[in-house]
Amino acid sequence: MRRILRTFVIAAIAATPAWAGLEFTVVTKTEGGQEASMGDMVMNAQAEGDQARIEFAETHNPMFSKGMYMLVNAKGEMTIVNPEKKTYSKFDLAAMMEGAEAGMGAAAKMGIKMEIADPKIEKVLEEPGGEILGYPTTHYRWHTTYTMVMHLPVMGDKKTPADSVEDIWTTTAIAMPAHASKALEGMGGGQVMGELKKVSDLAKAKMTGFHLKTVVVSAGHGKHGGQTKTTTEVTKLRKAEIAASTFAIPAGYTETDMMQPQRGPAMPDLNKE
Repeated sequence: MRRILRTFVIAAIAATPAWAGLEFTVVTKTEGGQEASMGDMVMNAQAEGDQARIEFAETHNPMFSKGMYMLVNAKGEMTIVNPEKKTYSKFDLAAMMEGAEAGMGAAAKMGIKMEIADPKIEKVLEEPGGEILGYPTTHYRWHTTYTMVMHLPVMGDKKTPADSVEDIWTTTAIAMPAHASKALEGMGGGQVMGELKKVSDLAKAKMTGFHLKTVVVSAGHGKHGGQTKTTTEVTKLRKAEIAASTFAIPAGYTETDMMQPQRGPAMPDLNKE
């Protein structure tokens, strides 16, 4: 009986994941370029199973104020929660893209058009990356080039070349939810849009693991020149038991549409006494 019980316990331990939940901090710092600090951000995140919560501890992004947080569920759906206003909003990136494309379509009718020409993303390095926070990593290096073309009426075309080198250290030793990883990568390094995103997704399809550190160095062009360096890295990481309520919208919060402009107070009904 004892042998059977011992065998059962060993099997149960072996079947249990190496972690129950994770708590970690992600810091983004930008150097060089105009208003570089606008990209600086500190996020405190918690993840367990297929869910994650990402809180904006420090941010200069006008869309997300300090204390707001994002919930990511198993379907990849994202919700922005504002504790100060006791509201929550669906964060639909696809809808945002449709809105941006609609705006570009309206500009195109006036003869203004922007496009990305000749996007190329090449993997130039893949090697053991040593340890970060005690976890083994793989170091990747990507070289990205493209030309931003602005078609303007009367003035003609304005072409701006772009050239950047991206170093990424990933680890497969951490079971991070895929949807949470994508959300964090987008928050830290900025979303890649349009044709460039398609090329990027195809080129990096075989890159695996959770990003512990990313360094992007972009060559400067135009009037001001110079380089911009953006570093995003996990600075604290620990295993933790996380309460289920962490990933739930608090009771009593009101749903709003973050894409709609804030409305002023309603006009009083003069027919009422």
